[in-house]
Amino acid sequence: MKIDVQHRFIDNGSDTTVMLLHGFMADSRSMTGIGSGLGGAFNILYIDLPGFGRTISTGSGYDMETLADSLKMILDELHLEKVVILGYSMGGRVALAFTIMHPRHVRTLILESASAGLKTASERIQRAAVDEERARKIISDYQAFLDEWEGMGLFQTQKTLSEESSSRQRKMRESQQPEEVADSLRKYGTGVQPSYWDKLPQLDMPVLLIAGGRDRKFVSINREMAERIPHATLEIVEGAGHNIHLESREKFGTIISEFLT
Repeated sequence: MKIDVQHRFIDNGSDTTVMLLHGFMADSRSMTGIGSGLGGAFNILYIDLPGFGRTISTGSGYDMETLADSLKMILDELHLEKVVILGYSMGGRVALAFTIMHPRHVRTLILESASAGLKTASERIQRAAVDEERARKIISDYQAFLDEWEGMGLFQTQKTLSEESSSRQRKMRESQQPEEVADSLRKYGTGVQPSYWDKLPQLDMPVLLIAGGRDRKFVSINREMAERIPHATLEIVEGAGHNIHLESREKFGTIISEFLT
């Protein structure tokens, strides 16, 4: 099955394309800062993941692996043999799934504040229950869910963002369709995706892991991932939280550019 994933390809005449995968309750617009920061040195492939932006989630049956296959079809359509793939948070989980399933199409993998999933079946069952409750809240009162989501400890470091950045992020979240957001959570949320921890040693391409120093949970996760990935580089961005490309844009851009060049 193919998901009709919407995308935008920016051809800068480069031999290398960077595919950007956004986080939860956002869309490809949230990654334009990263794309523009690469300075035209690479082609950029922006993706709206299912349930966000222009890509529909409801009405089709799929899972994380089906989604990865659909991204592969986009590369085929664009005649792209290998790409750099960069994913943030939810998009990082998708990026890792894609890389494990289609490793020969990945030149370099970059994961920002991402994990390899939950290790045990019991953890996944518990998280699936949490995600289902969140899906119901999203549908019943999306504005209240947004307030609750933005109040999570994971995002407290974003309170220092400028009013303009905070407003832009909120408007993007509000522009998503609640039924779509909920459906995506049920189909490829953390509670239902496979664990990829035992697959990490198979990755034979360069892998860059980035975590914010104030995001202690994901610093710990990424340190453990770095130990299992053969060619991993781990960067901890001090002073940043979960969304490094938003909170420390210049530092994030420098890390990415230096790693790729």
